[in-house]
Amino acid sequence: MTHNSTGPAGAHEHTSMAAVEAELDAKRHEVAETLDELAARLDVKARGKQKADEVKQKADDVKQHAQVAARSRDVQIKSGIVAAVVLGAILLLARRKRRGSAG
Repeated sequence: MTHNSTGPAGAHEHTSMAAVEAELDAKRHEVAETLDELAARLDVKARGKQKADEVKQKADDVKQHAQVAARSRDVQIKSGIVAAVVLGAILLLARRKRRGSAG
Protein backbone atom coordinates (compact mmCIF):
# COMPACT_ATOMS: atom_id res chain seq x y z
CA MET A 1 0.00 0.00 0.00
CA THR A 2 1.64 3.13 -1.19
CA HIS A 3 0.30 6.66 -0.82
CA ASN A 4 -0.12 8.75 -3.90
CA SER A 5 0.90 12.36 -3.15
CA THR A 6 -1.43 13.65 -5.84
CA GLY A 7 -4.49 12.01 -4.26
CA PRO A 8 -6.67 13.20 -1.37
CA ALA A 9 -3.86 12.85 1.17
CA GLY A 10 -1.72 15.26 -0.87
CA ALA A 11 -4.56 17.76 -1.05
CA HIS A 12 -5.00 17.57 2.73
CA GLU A 13 -1.28 18.14 3.21
CA HIS A 14 -1.41 21.15 0.87
CA THR A 15 -4.41 22.58 2.78
CA SER A 16 -2.60 22.04 6.07
CA MET A 17 0.46 23.85 4.80
CA ALA A 18 -1.67 26.77 3.61
CA ALA A 19 -3.36 26.93 7.01
CA VAL A 20 -0.02 26.85 8.81
CA GLU A 21 1.37 29.58 6.54
CA ALA A 22 -1.71 31.73 7.12
CA GLU A 23 -1.38 31.23 10.86
CA LEU A 24 2.31 32.15 10.71
CA ASP A 25 1.50 35.30 8.74
CA ALA A 26 -1.10 36.28 11.35
CA LYS A 27 1.38 35.68 14.17
CA ARG A 28 4.06 37.71 12.37
CA HIS A 29 1.61 40.57 12.02
CA GLU A 30 0.66 40.34 15.69
CA VAL A 31 4.31 40.26 16.80
CA ALA A 32 5.13 43.22 14.55
CA GLU A 33 2.30 45.25 16.12
CA THR A 34 3.47 44.32 19.61
CA LEU A 35 7.05 45.32 18.78
CA ASP A 36 5.88 48.64 17.34
CA GLU A 37 3.88 49.33 20.50
CA LEU A 38 6.85 48.46 22.71
CA ALA A 39 9.16 50.64 20.64
CA ALA A 40 6.74 53.56 21.01
CA ARG A 41 6.63 53.06 24.77
CA LEU A 42 10.40 52.96 24.97
CA ASP A 43 10.84 56.12 22.87
CA VAL A 44 11.34 58.48 25.81
CA LYS A 45 12.09 61.48 23.61
CA ALA A 46 8.84 61.14 21.65
CA ARG A 47 6.80 60.50 24.80
CA GLY A 48 8.38 63.53 26.46
CA LYS A 49 7.56 65.70 23.46
CA GLN A 50 3.99 64.41 23.46
CA LYS A 51 3.62 65.16 27.18
CA ALA A 52 5.14 68.62 26.69
CA ASP A 53 2.66 69.30 23.89
CA GLU A 54 -0.21 68.22 26.15
CA VAL A 55 0.99 70.48 28.98
CA LYS A 56 1.43 73.38 26.55
CA GLN A 57 -2.11 72.87 25.22
CA LYS A 58 -3.51 72.84 28.76
CA ALA A 59 -1.56 76.01 29.59
CA ASP A 60 -2.92 77.68 26.45
CA ASP A 61 -6.45 76.66 27.46
CA VAL A 62 -5.96 78.10 30.95
CA LYS A 63 -4.51 81.30 29.49
CA GLN A 64 -7.43 81.66 27.10
CA HIS A 65 -9.90 81.08 29.93
CA ALA A 66 -8.13 83.70 32.05
CA GLN A 67 -8.27 86.19 29.18
CA VAL A 68 -12.01 85.61 28.75
CA ALA A 69 -12.53 86.03 32.50
CA ALA A 70 -10.46 89.24 32.49
CA ARG A 71 -12.49 90.64 29.58
CA SER A 72 -15.68 89.75 31.40
CA ARG A 73 -14.41 91.46 34.56
CA ASP A 74 -13.43 94.55 32.53
CA VAL A 75 -16.91 94.67 30.98
CA GLN A 76 -18.48 94.43 34.44
CA ILE A 77 -16.27 97.24 35.77
CA LYS A 78 -17.02 99.47 32.78
CA SER A 79 -20.73 98.72 33.07
CA GLY A 80 -20.60 99.63 36.75
CA ILE A 81 -18.85 102.92 35.96
CA VAL A 82 -21.42 103.77 33.28
CA ALA A 83 -24.27 102.89 35.66
CA ALA A 84 -22.72 105.08 38.39
CA VAL A 85 -22.33 108.03 35.97
CA VAL A 86 -25.92 107.64 34.71
CA LEU A 87 -27.25 107.39 38.27
CA GLY A 88 -25.19 110.42 39.27
CA ALA A 89 -26.57 112.40 36.32
CA ILE A 90 -30.13 111.39 37.21
CA LEU A 91 -29.63 112.38 40.84
CA LEU A 92 -28.04 115.69 39.79
CA LEU A 93 -30.94 116.47 37.45
CA ALA A 94 -33.49 115.53 40.11
CA ARG A 95 -31.73 117.74 42.65
CA ARG A 96 -31.67 120.71 40.24
CA LYS A 97 -35.32 120.18 39.43
CA ARG A 98 -36.22 120.19 43.12
CA ARG A 99 -34.23 123.36 43.73
CA GLY A 100 -35.75 125.03 40.68
CA SER A 101 -39.31 124.28 41.75
CA ALA A 102 -38.62 125.29 45.36
CA GLY A 103 -37.17 128.67 44.52
